[in-house]
Amino acid sequence: MTYSPSVAPRPVATARPVVTVGTVTDERQDGQANTAQFGTIRGGYGNPLRRLAAPQPVAEVVAQGFRDALAARGLLAGGGSGAYELRVRVIRYNANKLIRTEANTQFQAVLVNRATGIAAWTGEGRSDLIEAGNIVAAGIIADPEELRSTMLRSMAAAIDQILDRPDFLAALR
Repeated sequence: MTYSPSVAPRPVATARPVVTVGTVTDERQDGQANTAQFGTIRGGYGNPLRRLAAPQPVAEVVAQGFRDALAARGLLAGGGSGAYELRVRVIRYNANKLIRTEANTQFQAVLVNRATGIAAWTGEGRSDLIEAGNIVAAGIIADPEELRSTMLRSMAAAIDQILDRPDFLAALR
């Protein structure tokens, strides 16, 4: 499960590789915290038919998504040598398929100055995608890749929302 930007990221004109991705904690309250589970395909009465999981825990998927997004903007520092560390809390990361396909993500981020240990910026990214589904694909014959794709678009939108904020970029100067 890899990051693909919601819109083509523009490299920051004054970008310097100054940010490393620090701790990403999975704080979901839906019983899936600290697992790779992220989605459910449901039957006609809303009963779970199939649960979906990422190849690694969600916290690692999100961390890699932030690393990829920072690299696309020219902001990722290699080898943990950045002046700033971005710490992320995963509040929501789930998807459902009944007739519609829904994906919800919410991240809270803190940019910490590594020299001082003081937070230089805090913010949140959130994405709620609801897409019309294929009625034929509902239930047992639903395509898990459709749900996975919607989840990744939601994750990318929330990440982009954080990294493209003018106050985030201003904190790096």
